Amino acid sequence: MSQLALDRLKRAYAAYYDIEDIEDGTPLKALCAYHMRDSQYVLVKKAELWAAENHEYLYLCAVDHLDEGAVDQIFQRVLEDGEPRVHPHIQHMYTYLTAVTLYDSAEPQALAKLRKLKKRREYKLSLHGWMEFRIAAVDLSTGEITVNRAGRAIQKDLKRLTGSIISAYHLGEEKTQ
Repeated sequence: MSQLALDRLKRAYAAYYDIEDIEDGTPLKALCAYHMRDSQYVLVKKAELWAAENHEYLYLCAVDHLDEGAVDQIFQRVLEDGEPRVHPHIQHMYTYLTAVTLYDSAEPQALAKLRKLKKRREYKLSLHGWMEFRIAAVDLSTGEITVNRAGRAIQKDLKRLTGSIISAYHLGEEKTQ
């Protein structure tokens, strides 16, 4: 189930993100990178009034059982890989490091720990932007999504994406029985 859900999530994100598969024996299965630059100019592009760069690095993870050790491992891995990717400068607005974890079962303590995870850095009083860590864990058996405070922004879209994947899987399961 998790491999099917992972593949469908990657297909859904492929329209907007550059996806790199990762096979290193850790819960991390794929890195999805999104980059956007907005700007305003007058007459010619050299006469730029302002510019803003937005980046997101979305880490797709999958585990059979989510425990506190797995939550710690995912948090550390995302920060170790993601923080060096942040390059603050005057046009940098934000970079989100987002972890989406798919699991079949979880310990309540692990989900409580996940809700409390946070990491935010502001560069030069936010004049050079900020970096924020977001995490969401999706229970593949029920479709329940657990997020940290910063992850609330992605919860609705993730529920829509994973809801269709999970319902399609359960419909396919009923047809084979």
